[in-house]
Amino acid sequence: MKKKPMRVTVYGGTNNKAFTEQELDCSERLGRYLAKIGAEVLTGACRGFPRFVGREAARNGSKVIGYSPAMNEQEHIEKYKFPMDGVTHMEYIKVNGEHQADNFLRRSWDMVPFSDVAIALGGSWGTYTELLFSFWYKKTIILVQGFGGATEAFANTWNFFDSRDNNPAVHMGSTIINVANVDEAIAALEKLHSKL
Repeated sequence: MKKKPMRVTVYGGTNNKAFTEQELDCSERLGRYLAKIGAEVLTGACRGFPRFVGREAARNGSKVIGYSPAMNEQEHIEKYKFPMDGVTHMEYIKVNGEHQADNFLRRSWDMVPFSDVAIALGGSWGTYTELLFSFWYKKTIILVQGFGGATEAFANTWNFFDSRDNNPAVHMGSTIINVANVDEAIAALEKLHSKL
């Protein structure tokens, strides 16, 4: 029987900052690795690290599913100014919210249940929210340090509560794996993949 592909959601920094060559290289190595193991990649169909990982995974044969906050392709490109090249398949929201934030939350909430593992590279409020959703959905979360932002903040929050609360139910079944860099993230994914 063929093994079910691992589904990995990639969260991370999407702002318009100038990404360094090292950040691009790390993202692309992660994307190539995910393609190598036949993983399906899920992203928020946005710019930045999720796009770089997804684009490289798609170039190397992975199915990359983008979850857009838009209702259709035109809105995705024109209203949100999001690219189409980091995905092979697109999921659009079914109901347009009253505020743009509603659509981002709905997009993120819709994406989380379908992943086996979430991996985060930097990010801001959106990434932090997605990490919280993943936590409540009892996902394994890999936090890649060195990218700053939400990944670092979430690791600090996790460590704060984990060190002060002796109630195992608080973890809700979620597993947090802190890693120092993308190479350690790939090693962690390798272990997880071997258990599927």
